[in-house]
Amino acid sequence: MIVFCNQIEISDTGERILPTQKDEVSIVFSRHKFAYEYVQQFVENKTVIDVGCGTGYGCKILAEKATIVYGIDHDKEAISYCKQKYPAPNITYIEMDINSTVLDRQFDIATAFQVIEHIQNLSKFIERLKQIVKPNGVIFISTPNVKQPQKGKVQNPFHFNEMNYAQFRKLISDNFSSFEILGVAYGTSNRIRHLLGKLPFYKWGKRLNRKSKFKKIAVHALDLTSFTIINSQVEEKSADLLAVCHNT
Repeated sequence: MIVFCNQIEISDTGERILPTQKDEVSIVFSRHKFAYEYVQQFVENKTVIDVGCGTGYGCKILAEKATIVYGIDHDKEAISYCKQKYPAPNITYIEMDINSTVLDRQFDIATAFQVIEHIQNLSKFIERLKQIVKPNGVIFISTPNVKQPQKGKVQNPFHFNEMNYAQFRKLISDNFSSFEILGVAYGTSNRIRHLLGKLPFYKWGKRLNRKSKFKKIAVHALDLTSFTIINSQVEEKSADLLAVCHNT
């Protein structure tokens, strides 16, 4: 599937999350968007960088409160899409690798949502996040909570790393002395979470057409499901893990 945006075409490969289109649903998109909406409360009058900004919807949410937002991504196609789909006076989109030193010590806050699972060298990536954020700044990192990852195997073909709570907590604690691990959880009954859990993990990376065989489950779940941030039973109940890290 190709999504068109003012002459910009962007392929829906399942690797990146695209904004929901008419007559389609995406529980993953809604969940990812919720994380940005949660963090929005912390960015007022701040300079923010969204690392791996993808299609730019997160930058748009952050820019409603932040003074300046930079969205960087290594994908030229994605950056072109961002510029046309989500422009704003206080947003700058750049095709750039995080290793560029021009970013150093520029930002109060960094977000890296649903990015680390795509990174091979996690220690180097997190070190770069720490370098681009000012001292005493905050870094938000999220990743799917894969409760039973198999060593050497991933459920999503676009992922290098998939982690459970213990693995994610170790990664964060190895790199930050001050942090909190929260969870993005479905705010409805266990029955709805159970329905979602029956579908293969990677399939939620693509938007579901309402004519698909998953239509009834997907539409029912999306209509009834809201999201919430939890700080207890994170390991058991969260769909995504969210680290709030202080750059001390």
